[in-house]
Amino acid sequence: MRKLLIIKSLFTLLAVGFLSMGCEEKLDRSPYGFQEEDDSDLIAGAIFFQSFTNVGDGTVTDSTSGLMWKTCSQGQVFSGDATSYSCRGASGTLSNPSSFGATELQYCNVDLNACNTLGLPQTLSTTSPIGIAGSSEAYDSCANDNTGGHSDWRVASFLELKYLSSNSRNFMILKFPDTIESFYWSSTANEQDAGGKTARAVSFSRDRFGEDEAFSKTSRYFVRCVR
Repeated sequence: MRKLLIIKSLFTLLAVGFLSMGCEEKLDRSPYGFQEEDDSDLIAGAIFFQSFTNVGDGTVTDSTSGLMWKTCSQGQVFSGDATSYSCRGASGTLSNPSSFGATELQYCNVDLNACNTLGLPQTLSTTSPIGIAGSSEAYDSCANDNTGGHSDWRVASFLELKYLSSNSRNFMILKFPDTIESFYWSSTANEQDAGGKTARAVSFSRDRFGEDEAFSKTSRYFVRCVR
């Protein structure tokens, strides 16, 4: 835990130092999930994420949007406090080196509009509007979560995930450690898919950060909850 705090502090100081000196040298931060970013991206990220505050109970508040996010992806275990934290559990070890314990979940168990509303935006729901029953692992995972003492967690919408991935990935990692380099389901189905077979997901990987795609609803991807 102390190591993560030291890494965060060093990265922030070095980033500020390079920006102020106009230095062209870049650090290799890849072992810690960081990537090389332009100075303009770092500045934008520093400004954007200054409204995000880690509460210390597994939640992050954003005073700009009014949203509260879970610090960790579904399946991960928060450990730490408001200043030093990770999503690797109390022991600080990796139960799964590739995902830090995060769980891949289905948007729906059938490739139909059985798990989402039909009105725009088409959103995850427990009531099927087509007369065919469906169940959503992603929906249930957030709805049954009580992190921070809250019981109204939900899967983040497409626009909310795009908002979270709209700036520096490096500064996002400082607020949301151990984020998986993969796609995360949004709660939003693909309204352009007349057959209702796909839903929207957003990438949090280094090479495709903020990009989005539509995938089969029965596919499994990671989930981040918000309220």
